[in-house]
Amino acid sequence: MHHTSAVNIMGTRLDIVIIGHDEATASSISTDCLNATLALETIISRYNPKSETSGINSAEPLSMISISDRYRSLLDLSADMCRRTYGRFDITLGQGSQFAYSDSGDLLIPRQGLKIDMGGIGKGIAVDEMTRIMRQAGTERAFVSFGGSSIAAIGTHPAGDAWRVSIADPFSGHTLRCIDLADTSISTSGNSSALRGHIIDPSTGYAVTGRRLSAVVVDSATEAEALSTAWLVADSAMRAAITDNFDIKEEYVFN
Repeated sequence: MHHTSAVNIMGTRLDIVIIGHDEATASSISTDCLNATLALETIISRYNPKSETSGINSAEPLSMISISDRYRSLLDLSADMCRRTYGRFDITLGQGSQFAYSDSGDLLIPRQGLKIDMGGIGKGIAVDEMTRIMRQAGTERAFVSFGGSSIAAIGTHPAGDAWRVSIADPFSGHTLRCIDLADTSISTSGNSSALRGHIIDPSTGYAVTGRRLSAVVVDSATEAEALSTAWLVADSAMRAAITDNFDIKEEYVFN
């Protein structure tokens, strides 16, 4: 078993466990995963003044800004998550994640300006990228935990049929539920005593405070992260409608 841990990456801790490779190979795979995540953080972080996100957020209304093909793919992915969640997940916080491009591929900044925050999906994108790297390297068993809230399992645990994770109450720390993962992902979103009200309802601009925690299990870590945020925002009827757009394995909301 190989275990790599990194702190202060996307503002949190990343843990990678790889089973079945020799130490040198597993270490090389882990390094590739870390480098891919750091490269992603460099372009999406709104706290990095040199990132593409910061360039967009500071751009003048009605201007055009050049973006990389990689960043455009992330915008398009985020727009798809917004559409499929009926706006309950939105990296533009209420503008609908509708992006327009010039014939040359430049991003067109709307009249009201554009503010982007990929904090609600970035870890999921990174986890999907890491699992892709691992699978391409022939990894059959692995576990990735990014901040404890975006998790993916490849294959099964060496001692059982799945990797077991627990969902803890963010206020008391008590276990709310245990979930078994095998070749799938889970994301949790919620409020806590330290981060109360950091989830924003895009339709109102106000913080969501009436629910403690949500958790969604789905194959894609990107989808899981977008959905766990949407699950805190949406009511039960809207969650049922959103479910039709995804292949959700399990979902929970704790009020």
